[in-house]
Amino acid sequence: MLRGMGRSTKFAVILLLLSGAARAACPGYSVCPSVDYRAEVARNPQVKAALAAIDAEEAATLVALQGNGLNFGQLVSLLGQALVLDKSLSVRGNEACAFCHDQPAGFAGGLPPFVPAGGVFPGSLTGRAGLRSPQSLAYAAFAPVLSWQATAQQFVGGNFWDSRATGLITGSPSADQAAVPLTTPFEMALPDPACAVRRVALAPYGAVFGKVWGANALAIGWPAEVDAVCAHANNGGANQTPLALSPSDRARAALTVEQIGLTIGAFEESSLASPFSSKFDRVLAGMARFSAQERAGYALFTGQGQCSACHTVSGSRPLYTGFTSANIGVPRNGAVPYLSENAADRLGYVANPAGAAYVDEGLGGFLASAADTNPQWQALAGQFVGAFQVPTLRNVAARPRRAFPRSYMHNGFFTDLRTVVHFLNTRDVLPRCTGSEGVGVTCWPAPEVAANLNTTQTGNLGLSKGQEGAVVAFLETLTDGYVAAGN
Repeated sequence: MLRGMGRSTKFAVILLLLSGAARAACPGYSVCPSVDYRAEVARNPQVKAALAAIDAEEAATLVALQGNGLNFGQLVSLLGQALVLDKSLSVRGNEACAFCHDQPAGFAGGLPPFVPAGGVFPGSLTGRAGLRSPQSLAYAAFAPVLSWQATAQQFVGGNFWDSRATGLITGSPSADQAAVPLTTPFEMALPDPACAVRRVALAPYGAVFGKVWGANALAIGWPAEVDAVCAHANNGGANQTPLALSPSDRARAALTVEQIGLTIGAFEESSLASPFSSKFDRVLAGMARFSAQERAGYALFTGQGQCSACHTVSGSRPLYTGFTSANIGVPRNGAVPYLSENAADRLGYVANPAGAAYVDEGLGGFLASAADTNPQWQALAGQFVGAFQVPTLRNVAARPRRAFPRSYMHNGFFTDLRTVVHFLNTRDVLPRCTGSEGVGVTCWPAPEVAANLNTTQTGNLGLSKGQEGAVVAFLETLTDGYVAAGN
């Protein structure tokens, strides 16, 4: 799945957008709108080859959808895969969900050019970039609907770093999540959710979608100007439904968008994205053995390191997350493009009016926002300011080669798994940095949000350097696609 993706050459030229030169050309703005990076991509033969590999994977999926002998579950999963690979679901037809979710990087954000900018990816429109590093879509479908657990004093469930894809719309957090980027101005930027339905209806897999969800799913009376309207980018204005649809067609389109999300969720839950095929799974099944270092790491993970208190290990197929949230004191990452997107772009859109003053409050920010309509949840917002969802550790070490960098945490502050473990072990042992020197060696920067800091399972674990290495060795056993040496 997506094996042609995730190479260091892929979109390498986009570094131009993240460079100081690009920023200097557009003062106060993260990415220069006048730079046509899609043209640059087309001129770069290595990048062009990587893009061709994505298209080839999509073509192979479309062929597989037409195959005989597929059961219904397989059909729905492949259809979800086709949706994830479909660039036409973005306003400019140039960005698929797979752009931000590389299989070789565990279906998380895995393109090296973006690592210096917090692992944040550009959207369909040149000059717009997101707020956070993409989470892995693998195993996301196992998250429960967001709920408040009074006994544990924790919110459990949801998707996104701030859990705002609650699952209360479709009954599935991953389905709720899948629909959000379609119309987010700095992601796929469709101006109207119904435009996604229109694009699906025109897609090569449209007939299969109708077969899965019924012919009425795409039977909408489109206005004559539908394609012209859908070609306009979402600028975050008050009118998020500019297509002139009848009330019945509007209701039908809203339901179909939910079905698009549910189909993507089916893919995410399937063995195509969540195969439970790591070395750890083989060990659990009695088909492989840990090395001495891996075994020691597992003992530390479930013991002195206290990792399993949040990254739970239970059941026959542990997910390595309890889908709770915590503030572990991640420092601010000033390289995140969103922090400098405080000027209007060429279409008048301002992503972040607060600019560099913006503070990402995570779950607490969502609970206090207008998007949260539950007054009981709103009253709890202060307790979760700075808390972010505990991610699954499955595929946390996944990468196509040893030197391949990855972004860790919501803002991509960390780019190396060993540094993450060292931070969790020594955050409260080393002094606070007073500058940029010695980070992670002699000091750590202050948390972006100091409130609600978890000091029980993080900060001062007392692990030696060798023990930290053992934990990392164990985490590497959670990478899917394990093949025993000699096979």
